[in-house]
Amino acid sequence: MPLELGVFIGAKRYGGPRHSEKRALILDTVPYRYQRFISDIAGQDIQYHNGNIVEAITKTASWLRNKSRRTTVPGGAAIATEYAEFQAALPTILHGLGLQEHEVTFSDYLALIESYITE
Repeated sequence: MPLELGVFIGAKRYGGPRHSEKRALILDTVPYRYQRFISDIAGQDIQYHNGNIVEAITKTASWLRNKSRRTTVPGGAAIATEYAEFQAALPTILHGLGLQEHEVTFSDYLALIESYITE
């Protein structure tokens, strides 16, 4: 998503006071890979997760707690456990809805997650 990241960084820098407060966590699987595509983001705090979902979740949770200063954000291990439980339940949920995994849109996925968390 280099384009979206570029728009975000441009808005942060040139978008006025409201946009200057924006914060972003940039995750990638491989250290310094971004330099081949968008060297202009050098100097950003880019985190690496080596393709490990638990590591990505943990880094995201830590970042959210740090930037929001909210102590209510669970730790990465707790979130990763809930995510694994959701992933295990997903095939049954989709079957009940008459959907195949490849048919699920992003909006569908968000609604499924919200429903799962609520229940």
